[in-house]
Amino acid sequence: MKKIKNLEKITSIYRDWKPSDIAFIKSLEWSTQNLVINFYCQLRENVNGWPDVSGDFFEVSILFKTVSSLNIKFSGMGLHQISGFDILDLSANGLENINFQIEDYEDDSINFFCKEIEINNVSASKKK
Repeated sequence: MKKIKNLEKITSIYRDWKPSDIAFIKSLEWSTQNLVINFYCQLRENVNGWPDVSGDFFEVSILFKTVSSLNIKFSGMGLHQISGFDILDLSANGLENINFQIEDYEDDSINFFCKEIEINNVSASKKK
């Protein structure tokens, strides 16, 4: 099982954080097989009415390394809401350069594979 590098940068502040707490994509930056995505996150204390736009969000910057099969389907401009973000561990499948699948299982607005995931930065809670 592969691990997300520097995950403790999030879990030391937000102990119960899960990928499904990602609510919005703020920005994406692509460079030769690597993708940096800045997300707004909000812990899912109550599924009804999530995300709570009147509540606080924290920002997480994640580097995805050796990205393949990148598929993005965004409509409109500005922040892109993610209803069902997940990171699946595929490392036991033995695929070359593929250890993770990243997906939006609700709307299929983003989907790709990567070899490594690293948490770059976590910001304090703030209004979105």
